[in-house]
Amino acid sequence: MKQKVIFFVLLAIGTSIIATLNAQTNYQLLNNGFESWESTSNTSEPTHWNSFGTSDGAFSMLASSTHHYRRDGHRPGGTGAYYLTLYTESYFGIKANGNMTTGRVHAGAMSATSEENYNYTERSNSEHSQPFVSTPDSMYVWVSYYAESGESEAQVEVILHGDNDFRAPNDLGNSSLYKARATARTTRTTSSAYEMQWQQLKVPFVYEGSSSINYVLVNMTTNREAGGGHADDSISIDDIEFIYSAWLTSISVDGEAVENFAKDVFSYTVRVSDTSQFSMAVVDCVKEVEDITLDISRERLNDSTLKVSITTTAEDGTTKQYKVFLTTSISEEPIVAIGAVDLNTFKVYPNPVEKVMNVEADGVVVINDIEGREVKKMECHGHSSVDVSTLPRGTYIVRYNGMSRKFIKY
Repeated sequence: MKQKVIFFVLLAIGTSIIATLNAQTNYQLLNNGFESWESTSNTSEPTHWNSFGTSDGAFSMLASSTHHYRRDGHRPGGTGAYYLTLYTESYFGIKANGNMTTGRVHAGAMSATSEENYNYTERSNSEHSQPFVSTPDSMYVWVSYYAESGESEAQVEVILHGDNDFRAPNDLGNSSLYKARATARTTRTTSSAYEMQWQQLKVPFVYEGSSSINYVLVNMTTNREAGGGHADDSISIDDIEFIYSAWLTSISVDGEAVENFAKDVFSYTVRVSDTSQFSMAVVDCVKEVEDITLDISRERLNDSTLKVSITTTAEDGTTKQYKVFLTTSISEEPIVAIGAVDLNTFKVYPNPVEKVMNVEADGVVVINDIEGREVKKMECHGHSSVDVSTLPRGTYIVRYNGMSRKFIKY
């Protein structure tokens, strides 16, 4: 008997360790694109997802009819074979919303609004719980929603909660039980249940609770109000993605903010008065979220230019790299939009350039190195993209129609 007890204790410990390791390496929901299903039937449940067919509670037998099905296809730009559709049914005048969860559906009462009806994480059952310890910043999800009423709202909600059998919506009033929520809602996107009009919803996680993060509970429904909407309202869902930020929100040099900063623009040039500032300049930045890690390096490109590379790494390993060029010599030609070219002007950008340089001219353009040797010659008509990736690092001169522009290749 003692050996059996020891065996089960070791098994429990081992299971706990495996669950923790899985959670630590899992930055996305399991089967987040609904590509895997329990069987070949289009009314089976997606793996790692649960609906009324596996519900518990006093009225689980009455609630066991299917309110979902698998559909062939994918959202725009997707590559999957399937997506999920939930729909509302009416029984004796009582509307039962389509409902899918990573936890378990508890059907405890006939009244749709009863507190005895909820979805919950059942930690003792791996089929109805999903360990999770990461801290995503946003949730993206693709939906197509049909509803008879334009006032109806479907909902996809993600709850990151502690080591408890969290019940939704019952426990949402207790912030000690969860850490964060991301709630995406939409009114109808299509006028027909048979015509998909997909849209991608993007919502942030709000870290308002005080618990640890041990599990994730996702609940999706055809109406945010229990028993709301109308029979045959339906929502199709595909590709739920958690986003981990690697963005910066500003960069400064010696306390002065880099002008025209945008988080999705990765190259900036800052004029300094002399090269002595290269070693003394303090380059600082503000992270969009605190768990971003930074690596800042400096590289002297030539006598007049220093490159500062800021590599950001998000929690899930996503990286971005911002580059700031400190220079005492810089072409300040403005960047103009493609399609708005004045052929009487001569523009070369960006500067400095790494791989592709944009040239606006109408005729023969020649690139010389700093010693005057010709390294490239081309015919330009309006806007042209010139590959300079094979040129050695250094300073070059672009000549056109008696005019010249200096640029730095890094």
